[in-house]
Amino acid sequence: MLKLPVTNVFVLILFCVVLNSGSDAFAQSVKAFEWPEGKQVALSLSFDDARLSQIDTGTELFDKYGAKATFYVVPERMQLRLNGWKQAVKNGHEIGNHTLYHPCTANFSWARDHALEDYTLEDMRNELTSTNQMVEEMLGVVPVSYAFTCGQTFVGRGVNTKSYVPLIAEMFESGRGWLDEGANAPGYLDMAQLLGMEMDGKDFDQIKPLLEDARKNNDWVVLAGHEIGTDGTQTTRTTMLKELIEYAQDPENNIWLATVGEIASYVKNSGYSLSDAAFIQNKKNLQEALTFYASFDGTYDADFAKGNSKIYTAPAYDKLEEAKPGMHSDNIAIAERKGKFNDAIDFQKKAQPVLYYLSEQNVAYNDEDWSGTISLWLSLNPEQDLEPGYTDPIQITDVGYNDAALWVDFTDKNPRDFRMGIFGDLKVWNPKNISPDDNPDFNNRLVKAEDGHFGSDKWIHVVVSYANLNTGHGRADFYVNGELQGSNGHIPEPFTWDLSKSKIFIGLNFVGLMDEVALFDKALNAEEVSFLYQLHNG
Repeated sequence: MLKLPVTNVFVLILFCVVLNSGSDAFAQSVKAFEWPEGKQVALSLSFDDARLSQIDTGTELFDKYGAKATFYVVPERMQLRLNGWKQAVKNGHEIGNHTLYHPCTANFSWARDHALEDYTLEDMRNELTSTNQMVEEMLGVVPVSYAFTCGQTFVGRGVNTKSYVPLIAEMFESGRGWLDEGANAPGYLDMAQLLGMEMDGKDFDQIKPLLEDARKNNDWVVLAGHEIGTDGTQTTRTTMLKELIEYAQDPENNIWLATVGEIASYVKNSGYSLSDAAFIQNKKNLQEALTFYASFDGTYDADFAKGNSKIYTAPAYDKLEEAKPGMHSDNIAIAERKGKFNDAIDFQKKAQPVLYYLSEQNVAYNDEDWSGTISLWLSLNPEQDLEPGYTDPIQITDVGYNDAALWVDFTDKNPRDFRMGIFGDLKVWNPKNISPDDNPDFNNRLVKAEDGHFGSDKWIHVVVSYANLNTGHGRADFYVNGELQGSNGHIPEPFTWDLSKSKIFIGLNFVGLMDEVALFDKALNAEEVSFLYQLHNG
């Protein structure tokens, strides 16, 4: 820590990411999942059992609108409207597999002749194979989509129970469930266990919110029904279908309406993976949590700030009242193309001018429960570059280094230790104001990084993640290059700030390069810190 006068020490919560809010500074090779033609949500209409009304009423309605649906059929039931099913295939509707005998749990009395509890995996394989063969003989197509009968995914009983989801994954492009409660998220979804939400008995006003929720994340809504008519048990209402199809086909609503098979094939062939989805979600989480970001690419001011973005220069620690907006030092410069990413700020020698940003709104301070993350990239050889004295690359406080403050520092002489310091109100943790040299509790609160990280021409990623300050149960974790260096798990004292006086100091007595300073309003966990470090090196 740098020992400054009480009115001149401030904590900087710094977190280094290549994240220029609203710009492409955070962009990587991974792109967000996209539906065709800029659509924002996908929708599939599916129906089970090959019920008569699906041909008598449903296909005529769909064909009128040019809409395509997926029908999961039981072959025996198709025979009652075979010509209609052949025409449905010609008109582009998809035929899926729904087994020969529609087996379900023996708890349903009507299912006891073909109870899933009495099936084996081999029984199920044989039935599914026979169903596909019969569909091909009758309609000339081989189903690639399957719907779980009664939405149940097991065979057997008790300790002999087996999931037949792996069998569906082996034999079909997709397997759809029943009575599920959400949409399918590309990257996260399991094609063998697509979520199917009921549309029987629903009005359009009940279906529309499902689409709007799915739109927020580019998801895929798969609706499932049975009969098609005006009303009745297990009946999808024609009035709802008309409104839904018209809504989906309105270009203003950006909905892709297609069969389960077509959309499943698109998702599969997109190459969009779970790791891609996780990357995009992590990036989104960070963008939403960002409160301050300075890239130093051609400017000293912050690229993004919820508060004041201006950098300020004061002639000395005891002359903060003379601070002016902007950079006013001959010893600090923008180092073009020398940063971790593009440019960096270059502190060329230890000097009196003091740089800071205002904390208000840039630091998500909360006097009841305060969490956040600090990060930055540094490049220096501490033993060769730093001049004698404590050096704080970043420090934030409204009073002093030992009073409601957070910082990272290098010790005052070689060999230099690199440390994290988190201190609440001085009058609580050190009421007698004992100097650090005479106070073991001061050093006990510090977390020291492992040796050997820093060196000439190396960029080092530094993160301080803190949580639940001001609750009596605060903690902070210290990371270097994505690896946890240590933690302070017991920070009971309060952090009482006057935000109007708080400042974010950078480069106190520092000599070297600094890049990508960012602040967030949440405590990042180890996985998120690792993600950021790997992101920067990706």
